[in-house]
Amino acid sequence: MGLGVCKMKPISILALEETPKVGLKTIEKVLSIAPTFEPSSPTDLIEVLKRTKSKFGRIAIPDTQNATIGWNKAHEIWKHSQQHNIRIIPRYSPHYPKSLSQISDPPALLHVLGNIDAINRDCIAIVGTREPTEYGITVAKRLGALFAESGYTVVSGLANGIDTAAHQGALDVDGLTVAVLANGLDTVYPIKNKELADAILKNNGALVSEYSWGTMINRSYFVARDRIQSGLSLGVFVVETGIKGGTLHTVKSCKEQKRVLIVSKHPPYLIGHPKTRGNAQLISEADMVFENDDDIDLIIIEMSRVKDELLLHQDKKKNNRTNSIQMTLG
Repeated sequence: MGLGVCKMKPISILALEETPKVGLKTIEKVLSIAPTFEPSSPTDLIEVLKRTKSKFGRIAIPDTQNATIGWNKAHEIWKHSQQHNIRIIPRYSPHYPKSLSQISDPPALLHVLGNIDAINRDCIAIVGTREPTEYGITVAKRLGALFAESGYTVVSGLANGIDTAAHQGALDVDGLTVAVLANGLDTVYPIKNKELADAILKNNGALVSEYSWGTMINRSYFVARDRIQSGLSLGVFVVETGIKGGTLHTVKSCKEQKRVLIVSKHPPYLIGHPKTRGNAQLISEADMVFENDDDIDLIIIEMSRVKDELLLHQDKKKNNRTNSIQMTLG
């Protein structure tokens, strides 16, 4: 279910997220209906959920103790986030990335540290294995630089290997790059990439997460994070991957979100290498196969097509919403 046009304050949405036994599907339902009031207490949170249940049914209503836990934790997170210059952006905000808002399951809130404009530019995700070949590292760095020089924000996940190389390539040419994290923005994972994260921020890039301040690493969060890397981007570039791994989750999201899937073709001496077998399998599914730098222009043309389609879809949604409101007003 996509989120509606509810403009509940971010801190109230955060309170719902932090309330025990209130799941993401319930929050989506809350946000799909027009609010009649803005919650100002834990009791109000319960009332909002009761009103949502009256429309949808099958919603668990937290008791006062759990609602208070969520309310207090949200305000604590809000305070820490403000102290550390982390912006908490609701989906209705003009700062929320338009491309991300059009996926089937966009985060209700996006936490951003750094240059918020970096996630609202044309982006390309460059992804791959944490244990690449030397060839893979070289290609990822070069691609990061080439796309950054072409005006794209390079999106990746700050992981070891291909992610690190892609971020570094963009930084080497003073380009913009964004890291999507699978934890709260109070920490950097892996720890060894703290210096890289600092460099991204210093160079006008950003760190992004759907997880609030203090959220620790969880394996499932990496899978969820992958849809955001793709969702922010017009295309996903697979530099190097085995037949298993997180990269394939990003590929799955790329296909579902109708973004351009680009797969790097390796030289003959690496065919059959464990870290390139995923590429060999994906080539038949790819929208574009990258063999040399001459392919960059074609990739950019294809991503421009996707951008036009996203803008067209956005306009249709806006028109449908306007028509619906007009019909309701009679």
